Amino acid sequence: MPNTQLLINYGPLFLLALAGLWGVARVVYLARSEQVKVLSVFARKKTGTEISLALIALLQNAYLLARPFVADVDGWVFTQPSPLPIFGLIVMGLGLGLMIISQLDMGKAWRIGVPQTPEASQSLITSGVYAYSRNPIYVGVMMFLVGTTILLPGPLTVATTVATFMLVQKIILQEEAFMQSAFGDQFRAYCQRVHRWV
Repeated sequence: MPNTQLLINYGPLFLLALAGLWGVARVVYLARSEQVKVLSVFARKKTGTEISLALIALLQNAYLLARPFVADVDGWVFTQPSPLPIFGLIVMGLGLGLMIISQLDMGKAWRIGVPQTPEASQSLITSGVYAYSRNPIYVGVMMFLVGTTILLPGPLTVATTVATFMLVQKIILQEEAFMQSAFGDQFRAYCQRVHRWV
């Protein structure tokens, strides 16, 4: 198997493993060192948007995890050969890198899901990558998915990318409503300076 094919097969697997390890390490660090409960999404009833997004992520990740080990999986989902597979893998890596930097920039304020009420450890983050985008984590997620679609073009990757974008838009509106109630004029001024995406 040529080196390029190894990268195409195992690159996404490596990036998913890296994302998973990072996520677990970040949650554990914040819980132990900062006494922060990051997983706000589990403290309340999930919305249909959150459930749909989780199912889409599960489907996409299952596909990426199965590819190196199930020879026919690309055919099952009608994936076509990519004209730019290495570029797709690079975009995926850059998206993951942006997600990690964004979480670091948020410090103790980072949460998965919208909390029911503002917590003492939360503050409005407007520096670092947040000076350029109000939602750089979601920009990173979309870069990762666009990279996946470039690497593995087909109905599954296109559909999961489009559906994720539409659902993330809804989640952003929920988060913005929370931020508006928590930070008021400070958040409104931030919205006037910095775009929602880029």
